[in-house]
Amino acid sequence: MIKPIGGFKAGFSGLVAFWGLAALEEMAQEPFRVLSFQSNNGYEHASMPNAKALIEKLGRKNDWEVVCVNEPGHLAKVDLSTFDTVVFNNNCGNKGPVMKAGDQEALKRYVQQGGGFVGIHTAGALWKEGGTFQGWYEGLIGARQVRHPRVQQARLVVEDRTHPATQHLPEEWLVTDEWHVFDRNPREKVNVLISLDERSYEGKPNQKMGGDHPFVWYHEYDGGRSFFTSLGHTKEIYANPDFEKLIEGAVRWTSGRIGAHVENGKALLSTEPPVSGGLLLDLDANVGVETEEGDFVRAWHNQEGSGAADVFVKQDAGRKVAGSGRPRLKNTVPEIGNNSTLIFEEQELINRDEDAFDHLVTGQGYTWFSVMCVYKQQVGKKDVNSFFGNLRNGPPYDGFWGNLMDDNRVWMGTRNGLPMEKKGLWDEQTNPLIAGPSPLEENRYYLVMGRMGAGQGVVDLELFINSADPVARKPVPVNPEANPSKLAIGQERDAVNHPGKESFHGELARFLIYERPLTDTELKTMVQYLMEKYTIQVSR
Repeated sequence: MIKPIGGFKAGFSGLVAFWGLAALEEMAQEPFRVLSFQSNNGYEHASMPNAKALIEKLGRKNDWEVVCVNEPGHLAKVDLSTFDTVVFNNNCGNKGPVMKAGDQEALKRYVQQGGGFVGIHTAGALWKEGGTFQGWYEGLIGARQVRHPRVQQARLVVEDRTHPATQHLPEEWLVTDEWHVFDRNPREKVNVLISLDERSYEGKPNQKMGGDHPFVWYHEYDGGRSFFTSLGHTKEIYANPDFEKLIEGAVRWTSGRIGAHVENGKALLSTEPPVSGGLLLDLDANVGVETEEGDFVRAWHNQEGSGAADVFVKQDAGRKVAGSGRPRLKNTVPEIGNNSTLIFEEQELINRDEDAFDHLVTGQGYTWFSVMCVYKQQVGKKDVNSFFGNLRNGPPYDGFWGNLMDDNRVWMGTRNGLPMEKKGLWDEQTNPLIAGPSPLEENRYYLVMGRMGAGQGVVDLELFINSADPVARKPVPVNPEANPSKLAIGQERDAVNHPGKESFHGELARFLIYERPLTDTELKTMVQYLMEKYTIQVSR
């Protein structure tokens, strides 16, 4: 949403609210706030209204509170500590200062206290601020824009596609814009995301930088986070979807809420999800994967770190072909923001802890998340193609799992072992299964989720696909005496006895289990986090 000046909430304790470190209640009370600053004292870009409109559009899209100001003095008047990020939004200061002394002090204090800053285009051309602040500000930006050739198309090279601002971009990006050169090469002091191929545009020798020409970068500076892009001269670029995502990722990264940190010159996305309370299992294909003989996976380590269900290991016993029980690691998948996945084609990984997950189906409830894609299923047992599960192969036949029908409709169940005379087989009264309305598309990535309510008696079982709105819901009775078996990833049954059976064909990039039903608000938070991290599109 977009709000005018005034009506700020006081008492925001700490600007940078890192994912997973603040209580969900506090996050709900402290909305994501962005200040778009466009005070100008020099060349006035015709695209300034477009720049303002882009931040407002991102506010509507993400439910951010966006405050737009365009006069000197405003930074000192507002409480900057209530904002997640300040955007210097295509404002230019090549004729005089754009800030008053109070603004300068407020911005510097804000950054030093952990604030986020995004500079767009001629935010790098504030030449007249004066005094020691001038040097501090140019350090915040990373360099000073000094000159440029005519507007023309050029080739950008995306050097780092791990950052949330560049995950969506191709390796080469053709853009029409204004190609500034800088008073210094900032590479040694910043983390360059995108550079300019100087062979791809025409300009005088002093309109180039000798071959190495950084153009988009980020760094941690004087206690805060700074992101700068020299793109942003033309009106048209503010309607470019790739540029829009670049700015959106920049705002999120500088805010700290996306959970990224800089290490060895790279922006690393934290594996810690935004909701941490009750997290029992976090399998992330980006980290904790042990391979052998190339890309064959021998172990997948739980990133939650509590000690329960600490690792899932290969299961090759009972197979006719040695080594065929191992899934394969698939690195840097562009379709999901260059994250990695594990490929399962009738393989499985097993956690050896017999009782790690029993309590989830005996009254505590659960929530699970799976970032996955499906292939064509190879029909074994009809409509049983499981991507996880811990069904006990004998009385009382209980456990919980996620499955695919043969046509790739997703379904889930929680079998409770009731009634015993029916050996816990599926029935609508005591052991219902719930299914999505339509098949998942092959080779497309989805976020699939399941939730079981807490308590004794009867609770709800719910299935979700790419949204916090359930696609299916049914009541299920709880059996406090249920005793499931070991959990398998890649199939449903206890794979010690049935290796490769009732397995699915597809990929898993992330799999999480909470030992409680998340609230609707928590579920929405997790959906947003995972959909953004893995760049999952709701529709094409």
